[in-house]
Amino acid sequence: MSQNHKKTFRFHYLIDKEFQLKFLAHYSLLFISGVLVTLGFLYWLNQSKYDGGAVFRLRQDAQTVFWKVENEDADPGEAKEKFVPREIYLPNYDHQLNMYTIQFDAVVTLSVLYLLLITVFSVFKSHKMAGPVFSIKRSLQRMASGEPIETIRIRKGDEFQELVEVLNEVIQKRVADSGKK
Repeated sequence: MSQNHKKTFRFHYLIDKEFQLKFLAHYSLLFISGVLVTLGFLYWLNQSKYDGGAVFRLRQDAQTVFWKVENEDADPGEAKEKFVPREIYLPNYDHQLNMYTIQFDAVVTLSVLYLLLITVFSVFKSHKMAGPVFSIKRSLQRMASGEPIETIRIRKGDEFQELVEVLNEVIQKRVADSGKK
């Protein structure tokens, strides 16, 4: 191998472009959908829970406050404004629940969910690759040990279809050559 070929080969990371780009697209779509679900969940959380009062509980004891209102029944010489007492329930800030805690818990929970989804997706995707690799390996081991050679069979939708086709051509030629002898 020439020195020039070694240098250019190192920079060709897309060897089988169709396979590698399809593989990248599957994982990218999984990642993008996870990000969109997380952003949607955080948006929903900010819109519904935080503003709706679900984050901060109200105290059980009412506080008396005085509201300034116009005195419509004021006689001449009396103040036109008066203060009316009202009881209100203030938020209870004694607990540790805040927006950071809610978002942190949501992100951690969703990240664990995505990790599980990626694990399941990886098992199924790797199965489509590992099955053909196993069949190819077994067939090559039989060929090397001199056992009878059979064509390699893989399922529809498995990866490495082209490789299996080429290896089956090699196997057929070898069987034909051994039949001539």
